[in-house]
Amino acid sequence: MRILAVDDNPIIRMGLRTLLDGAPGVTSVLDTGDPDEAVAHVHAGRVDVVLLDVRMPRTSGLELLPRLTGATVVMLTHTDDPATVSEALAAGAAGYLVHGALEPEAMVDAIRLCRNGSQVVSGVAPAPAAPAQGPAVRDLLSRREAEVMDLVADGLSNGEVAARLFISQKTVKNHVNSLFAKLGVTTRSQAIVRWLQRDPDHGRAKGPGRTGPRVGPRTLGARPAAP
Repeated sequence: MRILAVDDNPIIRMGLRTLLDGAPGVTSVLDTGDPDEAVAHVHAGRVDVVLLDVRMPRTSGLELLPRLTGATVVMLTHTDDPATVSEALAAGAAGYLVHGALEPEAMVDAIRLCRNGSQVVSGVAPAPAAPAQGPAVRDLLSRREAEVMDLVADGLSNGEVAARLFISQKTVKNHVNSLFAKLGVTTRSQAIVRWLQRDPDHGRAKGPGRTGPRVGPRTLGARPAAP
């Protein structure tokens, strides 16, 4: 992996370079506090993974995130606000890690998982349950749509959902399009965020901390993210 650390704090950048240099699978580590330089590195194809801070003075990480297409972006920050986490994941971040939540080795593993297609969130407290407003999210969907959404939330692709439910990929796609419309979302990440936050009957902890696998210093599990 070729990694770029983007943070306005030079001490944090130096610490990340020290941590990542020589880590298994890491071939190079660049760093910058300049958002334009970060975009240039990504567009030139010099990096595979960007570790991006959320709060930076010139351009916030959330503003910079859409400009970093072509690289896997993992938010690495002190900000653990659930709304910010949800926004970052919905905007395409592959992971959200809070400084200090993981031991160094586990953090490197989490970055590698994100690069390999998983979505990892760590160090984020569950969001408080939303007040009841109309029907529960699960009640908006048909039984089959809810089954499909459960599997999508587990990170399965349309092909994997089709195999699990013994239906065609076209049928899965039709169900996904329908449930997107009913949930008022346009992407899988947005659907997962809403499904896990707002569904009181779902068998997972609520909040953006469960949009991907929970990672801890001693355990590290992940599901492949859907394309």
